[in-house]
Amino acid sequence: MLIPLFARVTAFKVENAWRSGPRGLVRCTTRLSRRLRSVEAERVKRLLEASVGEREVVHECRPEEIEEWHTRLADALAGARIGAEVRAAIGERRPRRVSRKPEGDPPDFSDPAA
Repeated sequence: MLIPLFARVTAFKVENAWRSGPRGLVRCTTRLSRRLRSVEAERVKRLLEASVGEREVVHECRPEEIEEWHTRLADALAGARIGAEVRAAIGERRPRRVSRKPEGDPPDFSDPAA
């Protein structure tokens, strides 16, 4: 049996917010894997300025902010501090960590038969 530690995003819908007029906003509706606890709902409302329903979160933003908002929502659901870590976008390369291997003699790959 799996016990979800935090709610996950199961569906994400983007619609034109026609009442927004020339501002060019879209309405993002996110369905969640389970109902939010009151603490989680307050955290999402406070951090993301979104309206929280029983199993969905609704937010209006500009089209170019959708991916950032989705990432912030996932972080808020997981309990992470917003802005604590900058995530790489899909397809973007992250710098790799340098492994701390003990320094020693490099391996000798010379041919012993030569």
